[in-house]
Amino acid sequence: MAYHEVTMNVRHDRIARVQARLREEGLLALMVLTHDDYRYLFGEDRFQPRALIPVEGPPTIIAFTGEEPEVRAALAAQGGGEVRVFGSVGGQIHDVVGLLRDLARRVGAPPGSRPKVGVQKWFETPAFLLDMFAQVNPGIEVVSSDPVMDPLRMVKDAGELALMAEAQRIAGLGMDRARELLRPGVAAAEIATEVAYAMGRAGAEGTSTPIFVSFGVETCMLHGRVSAAPLAPGELAVIDLTPRVEGYNANLARTFVLGAPDARQRQLLDAYAALIPPVRDALRPGATVAGLDAIVGRVLAEHGLAQHQVKGIGHGLGLRFEETPASTIIPPHRHVPLLADMAMTIGHTVVAVPGFGGVRHEDVYRVTPAGGVPLHPYPIDPVVGLG
Repeated sequence: MAYHEVTMNVRHDRIARVQARLREEGLLALMVLTHDDYRYLFGEDRFQPRALIPVEGPPTIIAFTGEEPEVRAALAAQGGGEVRVFGSVGGQIHDVVGLLRDLARRVGAPPGSRPKVGVQKWFETPAFLLDMFAQVNPGIEVVSSDPVMDPLRMVKDAGELALMAEAQRIAGLGMDRARELLRPGVAAAEIATEVAYAMGRAGAEGTSTPIFVSFGVETCMLHGRVSAAPLAPGELAVIDLTPRVEGYNANLARTFVLGAPDARQRQLLDAYAALIPPVRDALRPGATVAGLDAIVGRVLAEHGLAQHQVKGIGHGLGLRFEETPASTIIPPHRHVPLLADMAMTIGHTVVAVPGFGGVRHEDVYRVTPAGGVPLHPYPIDPVVGLG
């Protein structure tokens, strides 16, 4: 079993870049409320990650009283920072309000103005928390932190790509185990349980989404589930795995058919296999998801499946399961230019025939001037024998 020892690693280099972006965007501070932002800046995770990155000065970690000695020692050993401790939620809120007021005075915010504080507004930020933060800080304008954080987090450094490659390798081990279990009458829940165990033994710290094991007509789902009915001979099976390593996500999806595929299944399988190489080749700096989708559309038209295209063939990936561009969630992201060393998926969307079934094969690639480079290759070999 692989273990990953994760301790606080204050990334002062990243904090400095965040502060430069705060100045460019005219923000007073970044309020960190999510696991991914916290891990990006402090190299570890906490059950309730809370920190404040001011436009100038050292970062402040907001910690529970029992964590104070550990956090202070770690900060002292890594170039400094401040700690605010609390014994109750009320105390935490009071500290944050005071911090922001003091910071506004220190940077000379005009009286009566409403300085802007950036907060991530994605999957992991509870709406009630954003609402509470805004209510207790009426003198602050709460805005999305995307303009500050996206330009920094979209491009991955070598260490980030290595962790994602390891996560993708572990996903491959999980997919191997899933394939071993495919047989007539197998329950999707059995596969999901065995796959989770295999990936955990290999070093995964969990998955960013549920493990999807979809059989038969349920393979039409863009976001699958664990099917209730057992797998029958001749059925399609879509398995989607998203293990994490030190917070960084993998994404590996494969479609299998139990026994020889029929003509319609073969049409779907051949079409998906055909769209991957040209999209991978186009995964270069300056490309957009809209442009990639146009390639997919042409390939599907050649295979008589144009009417079944779902746009959004890929999305960004990193410490968050879906990062910019995430065009199936935010349509303007279709036109965000890709950058070198971004991590992008190909195969996010399913080619599905309603009432019949669907196919998808998803992998993670590094964007390069020569096209997409897989972080860890995994074969596409859909036919599983009945014996």
